[in-house]
Amino acid sequence: MIAQNERSLLARIGFYLCHEGLLQEAEAVFEGLRASAPEKNGPLVGLALCRIIKGECDEAVKLLDERLAPDCPLFPAMSLYKLVALGMGGRLSEAETLRGQMAGQGLAESLVTADTLMEELKRIKNT
Repeated sequence: MIAQNERSLLARIGFYLCHEGLLQEAEAVFEGLRASAPEKNGPLVGLALCRIIKGECDEAVKLLDERLAPDCPLFPAMSLYKLVALGMGGRLSEAETLRGQMAGQGLAESLVTADTLMEELKRIKNT
């Protein structure tokens, strides 16, 4: 069993690997975290980010939709990544609908973060 502080460290490593473009390694980290605690939602967020970077935005949306629910503790983060996946995948109508829902739920900070993340992902894709 992996302790929570170790899970957090591994998740940070996974996100760092994503940022560096080491997607196979990042996916291995997130898949390991998901296998060790299937009830946790954090690894799905990491896997979704990997899919977004790879251009598999529809797959990212499917991953997030598996567990995206208003009572989920990671609802803001999962909504943010779903918004990014929809936007990066060209599903702009759905992205605008989700953006409106997020604004109505008081997730304005997540919307700013989503915009920043989309710009960063575009930069990563262009390098």
